[in-house]
Amino acid sequence: MPSLDTAKAVSPQQPGRKSLRILCAEDDSYVSQIVKYAFEQQGHFVECVEDGETALQRITSDLKFFDVLVTDHQMPRLSGLGLVSKLRDTEFSGLIVVHSSHLTEAEASAYRALAVDHIMSKPAPLPGLLSALHCFERMP
Repeated sequence: MPSLDTAKAVSPQQPGRKSLRILCAEDDSYVSQIVKYAFEQQGHFVECVEDGETALQRITSDLKFFDVLVTDHQMPRLSGLGLVSKLRDTEFSGLIVVHSSHLTEAEASAYRALAVDHIMSKPAPLPGLLSALHCFERMP
């Protein structure tokens, strides 16, 4: 698991990149704190929620607000797979990054079938997690 010291080593947002609004759905507060800190150091706005149901409510309350969803798979109330499945029935057009440990091949295949943008295993190195956003940061 990366530490906050590792997060501090990440360079600040570079010119020409836009600030993103990121929702992090993660029930492990340690992981969500690290992800939040790392993305905020890059100049992004980050909101964290502890379960998939709350994430679904936050995103569907304004489908254009969040640019990115970073979701765990195993969460209370609604799994990451359930969350992504329900979001695909909406007009949410943001980037979806699955950041989870212990996905079975069937679960990973289900996420791929739902056309998620990235699947990353925990603990993902922070530079890898941040690089998943780089192409999206350059979009108008």
